[in-house]
Amino acid sequence: MTNNLAASTHTFLPSRDLYRKAVRRDLTVSGTLLVLITGSQIVAALLRVAVTGDYWNYAVVGLYVALATAGIGFSMYFYRSVLANSRVQLGATSLEVTNWFGRTRTVAYADVGTVIQTLVRLPAVTLPMLFLLDRDGKRLVTLYGTLWPTDTMIAVGSATGVTPTVFPAAVSYRELRKRYPRAISWVRANPILLAVIIAGSVFLVVIVVMVVLFSMLLTTVGG
Repeated sequence: MTNNLAASTHTFLPSRDLYRKAVRRDLTVSGTLLVLITGSQIVAALLRVAVTGDYWNYAVVGLYVALATAGIGFSMYFYRSVLANSRVQLGATSLEVTNWFGRTRTVAYADVGTVIQTLVRLPAVTLPMLFLLDRDGKRLVTLYGTLWPTDTMIAVGSATGVTPTVFPAAVSYRELRKRYPRAISWVRANPILLAVIIAGSVFLVVIVVMVVLFSMLLTTVGG
């Protein structure tokens, strides 16, 4: 596809089918976790009421129900906002990308130094993606296959006039980061290590809190 956008602006909208599939895929994991965590905490609070008679635990139940309701409500708002606001507009000399909350970025074609059209291998799925990098290798625009069809990615890449870099096989974020360190963040390249660090930090905080509470209890008993 060639760049024939000199006379008009072409607007591309996200694919509802792709996004619905991505949402269903994510809900399989996140929805299950939400039900298990919220449900277990509600059951635990109700059991404490039955055993101890402490009716303040009903407040805990209400809190978890409120949090779950708020989470579901935000998810619905986010889903609608993504489809309503996201768009890519290709003009004669620049493109505009509008994200889910309506913020628009303008990128001049002359600022694009690298176009990457590839399949990215994620833990649960492999997706087509488009990366536009500036001349220093910093990421300018990313189009994800969870939202944008391949035809849109090809059109956006072609509009820049830069020959795309295509890999013969799917690559991981870590592999991309080795070649383009300013395009892929450490967080994206190391999700498992990040999860271990977060889990370890939470565990450490819990241990510290338990030690402090235990020390306070000993002091009170000793006094």
